[in-house]
Amino acid sequence: MRENTNLAALLWDESYLWGIWLYDALLKTDISFKLIQSKDLKNIHKYKVLFVPGGWAKNKFQRIGTNGADLIKKFIKDGGIYFGICGGAGLATIEGIGIVNIKRKKDRVPGFSGPVKVAFYDHSLWINIKNPEFYLWWPSEFLVNDKNIKVLASFNDYCDGAFSSDIPASDFEGHWNELESIYGINLNPKKMKDAPIMIETEYGRGKVFLSLIHFDTPLNSDGLKVFKNIKSLFELSDFSHSNTFVDSINNKPGNTESLFHLIQHISEQIKTFILFGERNFLWFKRYPFMYQWRRGIRGFEYINLHYMIDRIFTEIKEHPLNYREFINSALTQISSELKSFLSESRELLIRERIALQKEKITYNLCNDYEINLLRDKLFGKTKSYGGRYKELIEKIDEILFLLLKSKLE
Repeated sequence: MRENTNLAALLWDESYLWGIWLYDALLKTDISFKLIQSKDLKNIHKYKVLFVPGGWAKNKFQRIGTNGADLIKKFIKDGGIYFGICGGAGLATIEGIGIVNIKRKKDRVPGFSGPVKVAFYDHSLWINIKNPEFYLWWPSEFLVNDKNIKVLASFNDYCDGAFSSDIPASDFEGHWNELESIYGINLNPKKMKDAPIMIETEYGRGKVFLSLIHFDTPLNSDGLKVFKNIKSLFELSDFSHSNTFVDSINNKPGNTESLFHLIQHISEQIKTFILFGERNFLWFKRYPFMYQWRRGIRGFEYINLHYMIDRIFTEIKEHPLNYREFINSALTQISSELKSFLSESRELLIRERIALQKEKITYNLCNDYEINLLRDKLFGKTKSYGGRYKELIEKIDEILFLLLKSKLE
């Protein structure tokens, strides 16, 4: 039985950078919420809205399992509200846990990212929002054939700053056919014209909102307006600012100095690595919150590491630590593993950079035997990644979860 509550929950598992974005957006719009993991879904009845951030829908499903899926379904059937963004939207589809009768389009434009113009359909989510600029980040595409599903927004056009794969869209208008024949994938953003990118439907006594739009994109004022409308529409409670995150005893230099130096050292490792990629023209910073990388390498994974470690560094520097002993032990292990991982990744990127000069390569297609060995070792064989990267990012993620959760307590 769902409790009468105006609180929200953010399901953190398998979200990483996307989880940080949604966490910050909810804080900025004063929405009261708790940070939860799959193991906490047994108490989902305590909340009114379940926010599910971006990420790989398949990985999210594997993490929550069939029991977690059943708990989410019951939560919505009993009157709860599910709000999924990008991968969190994909989790709710037929190919995920089956809440919404939507499939994801196979013949899509797989590499689109950046700002877009959207067409709105009448809904209170769009109050006080006119001619907005929202963001998509490598979304799937919905196939909507169910008359009970209401389309709230569709793709209209891309804006300056958008990319398709590693191609600046505005610079190559009129050359898509040639580029698609070279890349072997759909690239022309115009093929997304009128595609649904946000929908609403009912499930039992509850509601489901699935959005390919990242309203949580940092520095996007229009996106924050949507969250304010969400807060008003669902009558969510205000976030309490009584916890100022200051604890003079915990923050005495003698208690945190060694831990601070440890995370500082880890942060310097990843920053040095990012600079290595920049000077080798493998990626560049598009925005303060996002990079762009060359097709053929695993760019997002490295960028994900960079931003997550940077956030841990910020949290340790600015806020008290309720889990100091665990975090110190975990960071010590991460420091060693990261050094080894980045060393092998550097070797992989050097080999990939050379290969890019000789042939077309993708994240999983290359004729170089040594490259394939390193790729399998570091990232596994699937696009949603595994290998040593998965082991490392999960350890980093657990620390970040504890730090961010403690700020809400």
